[in-house]
Amino acid sequence: MIKRMYRVLFADDEYWTREKLRNMIPWEEYSLEFLEPAVDGEDAWEKVEALRPDIFITDINMPFLSGVELLERIQDKYPEIITFVISGYDDFAYVKSSFLSGTMNYLIKPVSKIDLMQALVKALEKISHYENEQIELQKAASGIQDREFSQLIQKPDDWNQAVAIQSNSTELTGVRLVLIKIHNLHELLKGKPSAGWEWAYEVKKEIRRIYQDEEAIIFHNIYRINEFLILTKKDEQEVSRCSEKLRIKAAAERHACITICIGTHSYAMESIHMAYVEAVGLLMNRSYVRKSEIMIYHKDQKDKWRQHMSTEVEKQLKNALADVNQKEIKRVVFESSGLHGCVKENWSYLEVKQTIKQLFDIILNCTLQDQADVVDAENVVETVDRVVETLDYEKLEQQIEEAIIYLIPQKAEHETQSMKHIVLLVKEWIQEHYAEELSLSALAQRYHVDSSYLSKMFRQEMGESLILYITHKRVEKAKEYMQNTEMNLADIAFLVGYDDYTYFSRVFKKTTGSSPREYRATIEENKK
Repeated sequence: MIKRMYRVLFADDEYWTREKLRNMIPWEEYSLEFLEPAVDGEDAWEKVEALRPDIFITDINMPFLSGVELLERIQDKYPEIITFVISGYDDFAYVKSSFLSGTMNYLIKPVSKIDLMQALVKALEKISHYENEQIELQKAASGIQDREFSQLIQKPDDWNQAVAIQSNSTELTGVRLVLIKIHNLHELLKGKPSAGWEWAYEVKKEIRRIYQDEEAIIFHNIYRINEFLILTKKDEQEVSRCSEKLRIKAAAERHACITICIGTHSYAMESIHMAYVEAVGLLMNRSYVRKSEIMIYHKDQKDKWRQHMSTEVEKQLKNALADVNQKEIKRVVFESSGLHGCVKENWSYLEVKQTIKQLFDIILNCTLQDQADVVDAENVVETVDRVVETLDYEKLEQQIEEAIIYLIPQKAEHETQSMKHIVLLVKEWIQEHYAEELSLSALAQRYHVDSSYLSKMFRQEMGESLILYITHKRVEKAKEYMQNTEMNLADIAFLVGYDDYTYFSRVFKKTTGSSPREYRATIEENKK
């Protein structure tokens, strides 16, 4: 943890500019204290003397005492303060050449969210060079990049308004986006669920060492923690060379299965989101096989997609579902659809994903009789979808079989005392290990019972399916974190067993009726 809050003082004579910066980012989440802004040059100097900020940002044109005079005074008396000057286009060249001499930092009006975020990252990195908390400050700076750039590629409406419309930043002009997807993340982090963010920081350092690009922006997607992204100005040949080096090193030293998707250059800030979408499209075209691949975008490429579902397969599946014949259902799902041969027949990731979706759409339409079962069923299917990402067909087949066991209605059976005791043991195991990967087959194997029988008995004894019970436990723990800590929501999602914040948010809302953000807002409101 960072030992103290770092103070930021902003000076500008325009009220709306001061308020805009005050509300632009969640300052306290980054261990930054946004001090009451100064309204003119004299006010700014008084606040600097009284409050001794760590970071000072000032407009160049200030009443009573200009920004240039302020900076000269601060450099002379408080050289440890990290300073930034804000200028308009008209006086930018003058400020840069005459007063900054290439050693100080500048921002161009209007200041966008991304400009501010990059300035704060730079400031924290500079502070880290002469403070004892060097590593912690570097991690804090890294965390700012992770959260803000993750929002940029997600492209929510508030980010569009803050960045795409107003930004004049040139730092992201002509960059290339590279997506690095780690398919076996859970295996790599097995046994250390709380170490995910420490590990992510180390991975980013390793990526920078391999790509040897000090100007590149490297960030961790907090919404999908098995993704890292690079924004670089290097050409395709150089990026490909470095990516191959990373692929070999990751396999040899980490036993990691990764996909590296190399996009085209992006020439506008607002197109970074589209560059990410483009990279995900590349990912969908990779082979569904457990090995690392590098994908390079070409304008004339088409999605690798063949239709594997037919009217005959759909008919067979519906007949098997009508007969409640699990054996026949599995035969149609794996054999008739061709899914069992997806690795041998070189299916793409997209083909596997879409075929599974089509199969489960049919299963859900035929089996869901009660609307109350919808949430449970959707959780089951989303669990299968998450396993698709691992590129592990054996694990995927096992998860699909478990989903069929969950979703196909079975007749209730008489529960023995021994089975009742096993259900109790499973419940206790989940209480202690809810954040780990939990599957029906693994639990059945642990207690030496049949998977199908355990599924039926657990539902019969607990009144809900095993997967829904696990979901409720994770959501319950997430609520506890929200009530008792100030931890970031993406961090909470990871700690309760979800490596995809978007997925966690959907599950949380289905379970509670409100999103994690809305739930936390309610908690804060009740504390007032």
